[in-house]
Amino acid sequence: MPENKTQYSDKINELLNEMPEFVSDFIYNFGRVENYATKLEYCRDIKVYLEYIVSYLPKHCDKNIKELSIDDVANVEILDINRFLTTLSGNHKESTVKRKRASLSSMYGFFVATGKMPRNPIAATKTIKIPSKDVIYLTNQEQRVLLDTVRHGTNLHDSVAKVHYIYADRDSAMFLLLLDTGLRVSEMLDTDIIDYNFEECSVVVTRKGGDTQTIYYSDECRDYLEIYFTSQKAKFGLSSKNLKFPAFTTTTGNRLGVRAVEILVKKYVSVCLPEKTRIISPHKLRSSFAMSFYAASDNDILLLKKKMNHKSIQTTNIYAKASDTAMKESRSLLQGLR
Repeated sequence: MPENKTQYSDKINELLNEMPEFVSDFIYNFGRVENYATKLEYCRDIKVYLEYIVSYLPKHCDKNIKELSIDDVANVEILDINRFLTTLSGNHKESTVKRKRASLSSMYGFFVATGKMPRNPIAATKTIKIPSKDVIYLTNQEQRVLLDTVRHGTNLHDSVAKVHYIYADRDSAMFLLLLDTGLRVSEMLDTDIIDYNFEECSVVVTRKGGDTQTIYYSDECRDYLEIYFTSQKAKFGLSSKNLKFPAFTTTTGNRLGVRAVEILVKKYVSVCLPEKTRIISPHKLRSSFAMSFYAASDNDILLLKKKMNHKSIQTTNIYAKASDTAMKESRSLLQGLR
């Protein structure tokens, strides 16, 4: 088990030891969740809910959370769950409350499906409406500017520019792959060199939720990946027999972390697109891919949904709406230039 999964597993087991046995049944048998980070969030959300039950519901105030039975949780009133969600709303963003509600719904739904609970009370609770947000992304031209800086170190400060050659191949391959595929940073960083097929221009990734999917990238991206992996093989003495080696690493060969990529994005964006330094993150590169792909695919939203690995078309629709707005706002862009 990779180190990060081991760390997640340890934290999950620590939380489960503080909760009733039935929570473990859910966490380790709920087939839709394979991602350890997601399992950890479920554990945290459920623990907060159980703590609410023993702290605020009179019939359970003489218990600690480990003493709660599955029947105790099954019989919590809808009104009490609504009060719990309202309490959360006072301390958390709406998106966080919505996620916690979804965690509880999954737990109740699992036990209903397995015959251990008669109903899912979450289904009757108030839904959490999240205000729509503007999609933040880089235009195609801004993506070209960013990639120019990543490839050539354009506009980097002298001290940084002097050592840029050490990271140029890795960062070029990495940024182009993100903008070419819309992969989540964590999905990309979990890949090994052996997962890449240059003949097919593809990489096998484990998507959020645990599904395995083959993702395709451009010929240009393949060329940059090939250059970088060739140097990695030479540097670390890799052969065809030991290519289960992290695709993107530090200079010492350790797998690169998400935080490191966040810092890299800020570093490059700050010098080439300074006005966007505060708003562009690795996830916005994923949004940039989505906007570019939606336009280039002649607004094929179903294909974009598959590319983005979204579970719901509603999630993908935010890019369609943003694209429609951008088209409307740009109607007079060429006025005065003819």
